[in-house]
Amino acid sequence: MTDHSNDSRGPRPFRDARDARDARDSRGSRTPRDARDARDARGPRPPRDARDSRDARGRDDAPVRRPLRETVCEIDRDILRLLLRRHNILARMRGDKSHLDSAEEKQLRESWEGAVARISRDARLSGHFFSLMQEVEFLPRPVSERSSESGEGQDSAEGRTGEGSAVQEGPDKRIAFNLAPPAKPVRLRMQAPLACRATRAWLMLAAATGQPTRVSPCLMNDPIVDCVKMLIQIGASLTREDDGVTARPSVPVSAPDKVLYVGDSAWNFFLLLGHYLGRPSRAKFMGETSLKLADLSAVRHFLPAMGARLVHVVPKSDGLPARLECSGIIPDAVVMPADTPAELAEGILLAAPGYEHSLMMDLTGHPAQKTIFARTLPILRAAGAEVSVDGGVVRIHPTKLEIPALPDLPMEPELALFLLSLPLAMGGETRLAGRWPQCPAAEAGWDLLHGLGLDLRQKNGAEGAEVTASSAAPLKNFSLASLPGSLPSDWAPLALGLAACAALRGAQVSLPALSQGTDVHEVESFLHALGLEQNNEGRLCKNEQSGVKAGWNAPSPVWAMAFALAACAKQHQKLGNPGVMTGLYPAFWALYNALPEPPQRRAAAEAAPAAPARRRIITSVVAVPPELKEDEDF
Repeated sequence: MTDHSNDSRGPRPFRDARDARDARDSRGSRTPRDARDARDARGPRPPRDARDSRDARGRDDAPVRRPLRETVCEIDRDILRLLLRRHNILARMRGDKSHLDSAEEKQLRESWEGAVARISRDARLSGHFFSLMQEVEFLPRPVSERSSESGEGQDSAEGRTGEGSAVQEGPDKRIAFNLAPPAKPVRLRMQAPLACRATRAWLMLAAATGQPTRVSPCLMNDPIVDCVKMLIQIGASLTREDDGVTARPSVPVSAPDKVLYVGDSAWNFFLLLGHYLGRPSRAKFMGETSLKLADLSAVRHFLPAMGARLVHVVPKSDGLPARLECSGIIPDAVVMPADTPAELAEGILLAAPGYEHSLMMDLTGHPAQKTIFARTLPILRAAGAEVSVDGGVVRIHPTKLEIPALPDLPMEPELALFLLSLPLAMGGETRLAGRWPQCPAAEAGWDLLHGLGLDLRQKNGAEGAEVTASSAAPLKNFSLASLPGSLPSDWAPLALGLAACAALRGAQVSLPALSQGTDVHEVESFLHALGLEQNNEGRLCKNEQSGVKAGWNAPSPVWAMAFALAACAKQHQKLGNPGVMTGLYPAFWALYNALPEPPQRRAAAEAAPAAPARRRIITSVVAVPPELKEDEDF
């Protein structure tokens, strides 16, 4: 082995330092400071703007540094491209199946959690973000992009800018839903959409007792369809039709040990949960994205008081899928904590008549006490249940229920409020046949519309109950400083939609104080999509946008209804996800597109003309077949 300890070259760092020292020595001694040119002789310091345009070497033609904001936006677009690529690969992994294999999904989740654990301790990144990546949906790729890439390949950014119309037409290939109702007074008269929760409650009671009933007409939206499928899984005899659901006489449903799919509605899950609590049973519950991301920790902590336990299948998750194990031993009395969902109490109360002994539930400290009583007690009393209420305490005794053949359902207040708001947005009149619900949220919505000047009336005629709303002219002044206290935060977008109508018509509008549960970012996104923004004084002002306007994706059905209301004041608003509304009200867009005077009933399809009868000819001629000659060889 060669020894370089005395080599004159030495290690590289020492050689570089020595060469730099020798170069300084060869230039000679430095000029004294006094002999140098004074700063005054060099002229004044250049302006700061001029110096900022130079690079580190003082060149004036240095490229301008891009703002960090644009860099972050480019990174976001790269993330979306990676998510789209991941989605396509998952589709290839699924093949013909509707879902990914459980073993492969488990490996993907464990790999993701392990990678996240190295860089973050945020449980939302390891749990919620992965669930969103698994469930996210993308639009199909525009045809124009496919043809351009297949014919011309990947062009540079400079080449694309010269294409002109081809580049501008690319985003328009992903068509958004254009909202452009005619600017005429509305004339709407129809049967009001009936309550979705009450429909599912009656179906649950009919399945639990095995008695026949028919719920018609009903919404037949996604929560009701998922509820019907859920009850059929546990043995109910239900038939789903175009305008209703029929329950046939059958054996009362039991609590089988199955994997049950409850859809995307928490109320479906809690209805079935209340049914299982009264019986020694176990089951596994599956659901869609919102239930996978739901926080059921309060439910998990409460269920041991009811003799049951809930175990989440996915580690570090508080939502579905989850396993339920019930002992069937129900306590005589139970106190509902304030942090438990109101739907949990409603599911237990609706199932309580089928328990072995009476149950007393104390809801004194629950913030949704009035809502729970309004949703459950009228249905239980109509079915003949023995119910006693003392303040915030309710006691339900075991009762043999009598399910009516055709239950009387109230209106769905969330949808009825939108239909009653149309005269404020367009002027005119709306008449809804049906009974207005008696619950705090519906009363708050009534007060909201009445406070904006809408003429609301209820009447009971020979043909039944009816609600009428009328306004001589569209809303041009939004003067509410705050929303009613009992108005749910989920319904606040309806008030914002009416405020946007007035602002788009030129009124000076200040948004009312929103409840704590309203997402501020969703409000800003909604206003931006309409070309509005809040100034420093809190008033709405128009903010016209240039370029091609992209479709806005509504976060919920109520936001979509608010966007549809605002489109009555300014037409040609583009909604990117109209399906979010059809999941709650399938006939909504057919009704909206037929404004200002939709037909009361859908026109029946014309019967196809009957085929002409085939002509038969009767004759006396007899056909005689010729005789066959016998073969002499055989």
